[in-house]
Amino acid sequence: MKDEFFSSTEEVFSWLESFSNFEKNSFSLRNFRLDRMETLLDFFGRPHESCRCLHIAGSKGKGSTAAFLASLLKAAGFTTGLYTSPHLVSYKERITLAGEEIANEVFTRQGTILRGRVENAQPEDFPGGEYPTTFELLTCLGFMIFRELGCAWAVLETGMGGRLDATNVVTPAAVILTPIELEHTEYLGETVAAIAEEKAGIIKKGVPVFISPQNPEALAVFRAAAARKGCAVYYLPELFPSITSRTRADGEEAEIHAAENQVPITLRLRLRGAVQAENAALALLAARTVLPEVPLPRLIAGLEDAFIPGRFQKLEDSPPVFVDGSHTPLSAQRLLWSFRELYPSPDTLILGIVGGKRCGEIAAILCPVFRSVIVTTPGTFKASDPGLLHKICLAYNPLARLIPDPAEALTAAKSDIAALGSPQTRAILITGSFYLAGEILKHRSYYCCPQQ
Repeated sequence: MKDEFFSSTEEVFSWLESFSNFEKNSFSLRNFRLDRMETLLDFFGRPHESCRCLHIAGSKGKGSTAAFLASLLKAAGFTTGLYTSPHLVSYKERITLAGEEIANEVFTRQGTILRGRVENAQPEDFPGGEYPTTFELLTCLGFMIFRELGCAWAVLETGMGGRLDATNVVTPAAVILTPIELEHTEYLGETVAAIAEEKAGIIKKGVPVFISPQNPEALAVFRAAAARKGCAVYYLPELFPSITSRTRADGEEAEIHAAENQVPITLRLRLRGAVQAENAALALLAARTVLPEVPLPRLIAGLEDAFIPGRFQKLEDSPPVFVDGSHTPLSAQRLLWSFRELYPSPDTLILGIVGGKRCGEIAAILCPVFRSVIVTTPGTFKASDPGLLHKICLAYNPLARLIPDPAEALTAAKSDIAALGSPQTRAILITGSFYLAGEILKHRSYYCCPQQ
């Protein structure tokens, strides 16, 4: 066992990554087991039981919905922990106080406690005879930090699935389910229904379930799972049947109409995109049900203040540069709709997608619409094949280019626009992966504290 204190957060995260990191490497669902996570939490006095929780699963919109919920709770006066993934630049982004950065010394102190106990254990001390994974240790660290900081609430986003996710050790005050589409099919199943079954694994007995608009197959799975557990179901389209929005340069203008024909709720969100109006409405529905005593104006203030990086985020003005982590066909389509509200004739796309994603479908949606397409590498955290993606993109845009380095790709895009003139009307959209978003934020020094 090491006795020395971690001297930096980088040391903490380097130690965490020395364990099995299935975000980087291939795996099977057999690698996941909740009893190992339960044992790990037992080592530290079950820190996940120190606060009330909201638990979120889905294919798209989890992170943004989590950010809205945490911001709502903060506006209501609660100290609120927020646990999300993946990160863009630093693991610190995953564990925050409603998006606000937590001091380094909290990470190093709790990380030292975590390491001391884990390194004093043997693999056979854990179910299955294996040490916890990186994600399990990171999740435990999040719970330990939230307990130290006296959080009354924690908002938890699942990682890839739900049923066997390391966060699925809590009995939450509410379960929130965001849209389901085909993703991680090699691990979660090859149909929408099979994937929904994995996500529905976070539903707990008697806990209310809040569901975003869904594919009929996914909705049927969620309703059936909720019925088996005796849970009340709140389906967003039934309770908020009309959600309209308009994407503006400074955010999203939204109007939410309740089924009871009440006065519509109007919002000016910092987060851009029509999908964010839907995510905000889902968060509002859950908060008004779980916390009916909190005045609506406070909840609205929380929604309007919410922010999470890498979601249709504007980085520069001349030319306008936007970055978004969309990496599925549905999210790419919805991003394009909102982008074209600002720029009806899209100019430049920088696209980078990691392996295992539906590259052809995403390229078919985006590439024909843009004047210029540049294919690049979405970082090194996960494997990718930019050369193959470039060949795919050429079928939809014969002028597509390959520039492997993301920073060089952005420099080239800006130079092209400068040569054409009117830089303020020729916007650049960077998308395809949160890992690409992280590379851009890191290399171009756009990234700052999580809350900004």
